[in-house]
Amino acid sequence: MFAVDEVRPAPASVIEVGDARERFAQWREGKAGKVLAISVIGDSYSAGQDFYLNKLVQRLTHEAGFAGPGYVGFNHGAALGGTHYKYTRGSEKFFGGDWDVSGLGQASPDSRTITGQPGAYLEIDARPTASVDTSIAQAKLLYLGDGKASEVRYRWTASDSWHSLQLGGSGVQEVPLPGAADTADWAFRLEVVKGAPTLFGLWLSNREGGVRVSKLAASGAASADFYHSDAQWQTQWKAVVSKIPADIYLIMLGGNDQGFGVKPEQYLANIQGLVRMVREIHPAASINLILRQDTTRSSAYPMSAYAQVLEPWAHKEHLGYANMQCAFGADVKRYALGGPAPMIGPDRIHPIPGAGGRVIADYLYRLIVGGNKAVSPQDTCGSGLAREGGVSANIDGD
Repeated sequence: MFAVDEVRPAPASVIEVGDARERFAQWREGKAGKVLAISVIGDSYSAGQDFYLNKLVQRLTHEAGFAGPGYVGFNHGAALGGTHYKYTRGSEKFFGGDWDVSGLGQASPDSRTITGQPGAYLEIDARPTASVDTSIAQAKLLYLGDGKASEVRYRWTASDSWHSLQLGGSGVQEVPLPGAADTADWAFRLEVVKGAPTLFGLWLSNREGGVRVSKLAASGAASADFYHSDAQWQTQWKAVVSKIPADIYLIMLGGNDQGFGVKPEQYLANIQGLVRMVREIHPAASINLILRQDTTRSSAYPMSAYAQVLEPWAHKEHLGYANMQCAFGADVKRYALGGPAPMIGPDRIHPIPGAGGRVIADYLYRLIVGGNKAVSPQDTCGSGLAREGGVSANIDGD
């Protein structure tokens, strides 16, 4: 066992520039269509969009334009949640009635499903800004059929008439949701009328070009929640996630593995299984693995123990790989709460949005967009070094 105080600096991170960064460059040069679709798989760091994800998406949108919210799961909502798309299971305005929320580890894009009884409802509100067009050109509902008939109804604004929707079939299903309002200010409401439908979430797009970031993340999730060895589980996960277009995957899991004491070898096996599934459904997608930094939370393994097994495998498989430890620095006590440069909050786990969250957003922005204008010690993480077999960046802690 390692104590957190004994954490050794993680091995140098390796970013395969031929992955996310090159994919973005190809899109910017007009070689890859008008939309660059990004899917983010992760735990509470990503599910709680205020930590870093909202800031990252807004920066990408400012750089490249906004093509719609992509997947909006009924677990944790949209990547731009809280600012442009408001939804939470913690408020009766947005989620109420007789819903059964599954546990983690479901074969779902965000690791959970919800099953409703008649009268159960949910609502997603949209508010545009000058740079984010929240109007809807295409919408579909993703659900899990059980062979029984169900009925839901929905509307796009409070003044809109209800649209009835019959849900049937078995396994993963999708159904279009016509009738979206012409306005970018809308309040989508869905209610269960008959049966007990099991729902994943919505997929939404507008008519614009740019980035479209789908949030496939769940608070509390570990790597085992996104990969099961069961063939039926894998079939269902691949069926539903294949319905969410993706050019780039950002996968940041491991913090909860550390908290649960998962052995590094098991963590690696889970990530390997997840990557295999992603490659089967989106073989041309750029897959990028991000290992988050250590904290002062007591744990059986430091994050560097996971890095020691993940980094060589990622490089062997030509995956993008980045270790957030180099962005935060090797001295955990320095950036912990109470340190000279606090970036982690009172729970000793989650980043302070304006400090640690900003570091993560800046780092991932550079990973995708490119460039490394050093304005702080953390920004030296992007200094480049060519490696045989491909161009990559050697990233050291400060």
